[in-house]
Order: sequence, then C-alpha cells, then structure tokens
Amino acid sequence: MKFKGLFSQRIFSMLAYYIPYIDLLNMQIPIIQRGHPFLVRLVLPNFIVDSMEFCQQVPFLSLVYLLLTYGIFIRYKIPEDRLIRFNIMSSIILMSFQGIFYELFGYYTTFFCKTPGDAAEVALVTFILWLYIFIPCFIRGARGEYVSNIFIREAIEVHLGRDGPDFTWWDRKKKKRRRPRKPKK
Repeated sequence: MKFKGLFSQRIFSMLAYYIPYIDLLNMQIPIIQRGHPFLVRLVLPNFIVDSMEFCQQVPFLSLVYLLLTYGIFIRYKIPEDRLIRFNIMSSIILMSFQGIFYELFGYYTTFFCKTPGDAAEVALVTFILWLYIFIPCFIRGARGEYVSNIFIREAIEVHLGRDGPDFTWWDRKKKKRRRPRKPKK
C-alpha cells in the first residue's frame, strides 16, 4: 500500500510540469521546425505531438491551467500531499516566467533575426536553455525531492501556506531558549 502511494506521489509530482512543458514546446517547436525538421521529428514522441495538438486546439489552456491550479488546488489544498502541491506551485511559477521570456524572445526574433534560419537557431538555443530548467524539475518530481535553492523554496512555501497549527517552515528550527548563565564568582 505504501508503494502505491509513493509511486502515485512521484507520478503526480512529475505530471505537474507537463502542461508548462507542452506550452514551451508549442512556442519553440514551430520555429525550430523551419530550420531543423528532422531533429524535431527525431526528438518528439507521438504522445507529446498529440498533446501539443490538443493544447493548440484549446485556446487559453495555459491561462485555464494557471487559474484552476492556483485557484483550486493550491488555495483549497486539494492534493493532501505537500510534495505534489509544491511541484504544482513550482510549475505555476515556471509557467509565469515563461510568459516574460516569450515576450523577450518574440521581440528579439522580430528585430534581430533576418532569416527564418536565424530564428530557428535562436529558438533551438533557448529551447536547450529551457531544458536545463525543466529536466531537473522532472527529476526532482521523480525522486520526491524539494528545491535546494533557499530563495525558490521559500517563495513556493509562502504560496502553499501552513498545513496546520503546529507546522514550522522547512528551514526553520525551533530555537531552544537558552537560560542566561550565572556569572562566575
């Protein structure tokens, strides 16, 4: 019974990053495909292509994902497991940052890339940089670990809130009150 719970916890922790990853692919792959069609065909499995097509057919899927996950899952603490909620919140923050970089990427490719080949090269480089962010997220979800960066961890924990009256933050230790020493005579 414990194995099923652990296995489902890890699977749902990894699946929390699936929609942001598909959103990233929807932005980058069409541009990369203009310059490197064989690379795209080689790297993308069929289930990811099917997921990309589904996400392209549903207009505002990323906005709906952000609203539902933050508005329902995080606010009402629907998955009781804190690790799953942590990874969902981490994916929400990651998806929010993607919007900023999409705008910068769009301005850069519009003004500085003269040919579609240049835009494909820039998209490939930025996709590889995004993979350096997504791969550790998937691995942490599979291993059941939290982020080791203190700043990111604290930012996510603030959004998750406290789970009960006796909950202490992840890096806070209850300090024992030290009694003042009596001066030696």
